[in-house]
Amino acid sequence: MSYIVNDIVNELKERLEKIHEELHKLPAGRLKKRRNFYYHAIDGKDIGITKNPQLIQKLCRKKHLLNYKKQLENNISFFSRNSNKFDETTQEEMIRSLPSTYKELPDYYFLYLSSLDDWLAKPYEKNPFQLKKEEGYTTEKGITFRSKSEYIIAITLDYYNIPYRYEAAIHLDEQQTKYPDFTILNPFNGTLIILEHFGALHQPGYVQEMNDKIFLYMKHGYVLFETLICTFEPDIKDTIRLRALIENIILKP
Repeated sequence: MSYIVNDIVNELKERLEKIHEELHKLPAGRLKKRRNFYYHAIDGKDIGITKNPQLIQKLCRKKHLLNYKKQLENNISFFSRNSNKFDETTQEEMIRSLPSTYKELPDYYFLYLSSLDDWLAKPYEKNPFQLKKEEGYTTEKGITFRSKSEYIIAITLDYYNIPYRYEAAIHLDEQQTKYPDFTILNPFNGTLIILEHFGALHQPGYVQEMNDKIFLYMKHGYVLFETLICTFEPDIKDTIRLRALIENIILKP
């Protein structure tokens, strides 16, 4: 094998190893659908999970990874002359060719890197001014938010199974540390995204503070509508607007 071929094979093997690691963390069983209802087929039983989008998403991811695993194994064999054809099917094309059970589900259900959940388990530096549960709005995950708007953003991110940290420290330089409302990982590529909610535009001086903060983030490399998301009260009152922001920016592969 040439050096170039060796590099290609090694890259394919690395991808395959990552898939094995991720599959090990995903739930047993498979996804089934009858009419408009979804079920988790496991241990000879079909358990209704229509109201559990996180589990549906993980089972979709598992189905896609199993197909992707076969492709990688085939392409590794191709370079060993054990396979006659190199499979150039893209992951998006794989998803479109899945059985009817998966047809109406969004692409991000399949492309989501569930291994990023490990990021959530790591300790991180938080805003030193923490709230007590009785002072704010607490989600089922036990995170307490300062405002109802932040709480709504949090439960919407939870709905999409998007990993986030609340008021995690970001050291912009040696002198400046900020605690954005949400620090998020793009669940497809691991890009860091910060989300700031601005909910008090009616207060004197608030708009200037907001502009200064946005300018500071952009000065340090954050790009508006890519790695920096700003939300306002109308986005919270209209859940369609909030979901559109999430789907078009955070859930963009």
